[in-house]
Amino acid sequence: MRADPRFAAPGDMRLRIGSPALGAGVPVPGGGDRDLYGHPVPDPPNSVAYQEHGV
Repeated sequence: MRADPRFAAPGDMRLRIGSPALGAGVPVPGGGDRDLYGHPVPDPPNSVAYQEHGV
């Protein structure tokens, strides 16, 4: 992905609403069911560590 992922702030891996990274990931077998922040991983996942719908 070459687009701006629209992180919430510098050093903050949460994504803003409208980010092109939302729902742009690929499920990883055995990758776990929670993200870095404890949120459930959706299908399709986001392409970053943050898996919520955006802030």
